[in-house]
Amino acid sequence: MFESAALGRSYPAKEYAALENDLRMKLFKAQGTCIEHKLPVLITIAGVDGSGRGAVANMLSEWMDAKTIRNHVFWMQTDEERTRPEAWQFWNKLPAGGEIGVFLGGWYGGTIRRFCCGDIGEREFNASMERWRRLEHTLASSGTVIVKLWLHLGKKVQKARLKDRLKHQEIHHFTPYDKKSAENYDGLVSAAAKAITLTDRVDAPWTVIDAYDGNFRNASVARAIIAAVEAAVAVKRQNAVPVVPTKASEEEIGQISALDAIDLSRTCERGVYKKELAELQSELYDLTYKAYKKGISSTILFEGWDAAGKGGAIRRLTAGIDARITRVIPVSAPTDEELAHNYLWRFWRHIPRAGFVTIYDRSWYGRVLVERVEKLTQPEDWKRAYAELNDFEEQLQEHNNILLKFWLHISPDEQLRRFKEREEIPWKNYKITPDDWRNREKWPAYVEAADEMFLRTSTEYAPWHIIPAEDKKCARLDVIRIYRDALRKALEQKKKK
Repeated sequence: MFESAALGRSYPAKEYAALENDLRMKLFKAQGTCIEHKLPVLITIAGVDGSGRGAVANMLSEWMDAKTIRNHVFWMQTDEERTRPEAWQFWNKLPAGGEIGVFLGGWYGGTIRRFCCGDIGEREFNASMERWRRLEHTLASSGTVIVKLWLHLGKKVQKARLKDRLKHQEIHHFTPYDKKSAENYDGLVSAAAKAITLTDRVDAPWTVIDAYDGNFRNASVARAIIAAVEAAVAVKRQNAVPVVPTKASEEEIGQISALDAIDLSRTCERGVYKKELAELQSELYDLTYKAYKKGISSTILFEGWDAAGKGGAIRRLTAGIDARITRVIPVSAPTDEELAHNYLWRFWRHIPRAGFVTIYDRSWYGRVLVERVEKLTQPEDWKRAYAELNDFEEQLQEHNNILLKFWLHISPDEQLRRFKEREEIPWKNYKITPDDWRNREKWPAYVEAADEMFLRTSTEYAPWHIIPAEDKKCARLDVIRIYRDALRKALEQKKKK
């Protein structure tokens, strides 16, 4: 794979000087185009040790306007990063629209070197590459320009440069894997070749660059970025034509909803409710403290109809958890900053660290609910989101994270009663808005969207819990019982390891 990138090609100083001004202007223009079209650009600079990864990052900051460039290194994981899924550190540093994010090593560098050094096996390596491939597809599909550069050197040249780097360790940073992988050139190159083969795709291609000569390397890097931006702008212009959503057939509209099968007739006597609630909250406090000590985090999300009782259920839930380890995230319309990123960015930011509890009042499922029904997102985007959400949740579950998804269900008649109550009682007025009445008119469309959501995202590791909420007391007890049982199970599994 790397034969043509180890030929030692170079540009004499005079020839390079003639090229440099032209490439700098084109690169600067490409940056302006990204700002104009609000395109985020993600540049991954990977390669063998001594190939000039840092020099390339410096060159980009010099040739372009540094105000919109963000350079990120991933040498050592921080305590914050270690207590969350691996992808969290990358999501938090993704560029916004019009920005350029330069990832030195990115999500490939550490994985390639761990595989090269034998700290992870082939199965784990392949799974990791598949995860990064899916992430890149998600980002590219939402408009991110992805440029992946592998800077390459022949074995003899790399060995000589490593020797020089080791003489000047005070100015060259080395991670625990750098020296090991650098001394195992064949293993590193083999791991890199495998990674490139597994993750080289049309929407996120790799460019392998001969890094023997700094002039040739810099020119090749500039050309790769310019070409990627030009291609992305062409695609954006092509996709500017609005897509007319297809109308559902009468047969599809007439299908029986999963929500229709829910028994809403249950009631709970007030005295029994108060007694059981106090007992459950007391037990929950003890279990969440044990989970905190064991590093088991919890992510709990609530969806459902307006006025279904999400806020009340969350208050009773949090009353049974130490406030110091709990955070409630109310999800509303995205801010300008959030709109400038991939739609999952704002949720990744709030993923709880080990032992902590994060509760979302509404969630990432807005992508396939309100955005679908209100036609805020094109059909191809929300249809693709089901797989993206499943992948996101799988990463949470794999990292000692209890994930619970609740849909609170009520009937249209009960919702109407609660709406009128909110209008009549002064201290409840703030809960009712014109949007609530407008959304009520679209009940059938939301039922259709919810049904497909349950079908496509209720997985073994993250099933949906549809809670009958006609009686708020019953719903609150159900929610806390389910969370209690999930904590018991997670603690028992932890004990067995």
